[in-house]
Amino acid sequence: MIYVAFDEAHKERGNLSTNFKSLSSMLNENEFTCYPYAEFPIAKNNLAPFDILVLGCPDNAKFSKLEIDTIKNWVLTEGGGLLMLSHAGGDKGRRSNLSELSEQFGIIFENDQVLDNVNNMGVENLPLITNFGFPHPITEEISSICYRAGCSLTISNMSVTPVVSSSADSEPVESPLILSTEMGEGRIVAIGSYEMFRDKISGGFNEGSHAQLILNIFNWLKTSKREKIRSEGGAATTQNGYQEGVTTEETKLPLENIDQNQVSQYANIPLKSYQSDVKIVSNVELVKAFEGIVTDFYSFKDRMLKEFENLQTNLSNLVGAVIASEEDFANVSHPTPPEDSLNLTPPPSTSTNNNKHDENDEEVKISTPTDYSSINEKSIELGIEKEKFQAEKQSKIEANLKLKKTKEEVDAEIESLRNKLNSIKNLTSFVEKKFSSGKLSKKNYDKQTKKLSTDLKETQNKIDELTQELKDM
Repeated sequence: MIYVAFDEAHKERGNLSTNFKSLSSMLNENEFTCYPYAEFPIAKNNLAPFDILVLGCPDNAKFSKLEIDTIKNWVLTEGGGLLMLSHAGGDKGRRSNLSELSEQFGIIFENDQVLDNVNNMGVENLPLITNFGFPHPITEEISSICYRAGCSLTISNMSVTPVVSSSADSEPVESPLILSTEMGEGRIVAIGSYEMFRDKISGGFNEGSHAQLILNIFNWLKTSKREKIRSEGGAATTQNGYQEGVTTEETKLPLENIDQNQVSQYANIPLKSYQSDVKIVSNVELVKAFEGIVTDFYSFKDRMLKEFENLQTNLSNLVGAVIASEEDFANVSHPTPPEDSLNLTPPPSTSTNNNKHDENDEEVKISTPTDYSSINEKSIELGIEKEKFQAEKQSKIEANLKLKKTKEEVDAEIESLRNKLNSIKNLTSFVEKKFSSGKLSKKNYDKQTKKLSTDLKETQNKIDELTQELKDM
């Protein structure tokens, strides 16, 4: 059994209790069990029992940095499958930050709407899409889809695969609409239209092959890592199904993943009590109350950041004043003497003979004034040398930082290419199986395998080049 969490803590427009009922029923009839996920914020322990997380178009709600890191780590290390859905207008239209999460996997939801005046179901915002890329398990047995009220996507990582794109008649032209990628132990799918899977609407779940498409997506999101975790008893399991978004005592996930020893060590700690006239009778009200606390916290944080910025500005001004004072003090301490004092003549001889000295007379030693101009010139030279030394030192520091950053960038690029290499190998295997089963013609098979083979070779060559470049650093 595969456990699927449909997030509801971020006010998703698509959820099990209202407009994803048909979707839920179809998944429950197969090997999936669906649960509403109302835990806020999203945390590691709460995600542990689930194999797939669905974000059905967050609306007027944002993910915190902690939640983004939690979901990312769950996907990369725990083999989680992540499905992200959006809507026309993207984050800007929904007042969300889903792209901040999707960018962790090389995907961006654009703030636009896909329209097609030529190929549609009667109106331009119901475009019919037939532009599929390489044969992919997600589009198996799919000939066309209706991309209802959706936004386009952008790829920012080489490992991301465009599964479905808009047509040449669409606006924007030939842009990604469904993307997939494999990173770490997990898999990710992003779609700019949650309405494709809504109940009882034109272009929704019951349209054409949409039901098959969503089943393909969920089957692809299953990972071997999650299967291994379950086989080793590392995740909570349940024997009962879930119906139409209603959680009952029989369908609640057991808390087997909670360490009871860890809980018991806090048993004797006195709890603080809080009094309130507000009665919370549902998870939704609890979430709203908690959101109020979080809002107050971030408001407090913003005020503290502003105070810190003011303090930083004042400190910078103070440092500037100190430096200026030092320069003024240096000018006062070492003044340049007037020119008259530099043109002094020796005093007259002490001998009675003005023209020559007596041989027995001691040599008169004339003390000349200090040549201030030469001292100032030397000081200037020393200052220039000091500035030159500091500039060279700073240049070396910046070069080292740049070198370090370059190494990190190269490492990241190599990792991205390795993910892409893995995706190409999986697609090649899929194409070969499809050809062997007679579902792909010899002509298309040769065309696809040739392109995949070229991509595989180019990707491997690029990895080898970057690896050598990394060794030479």
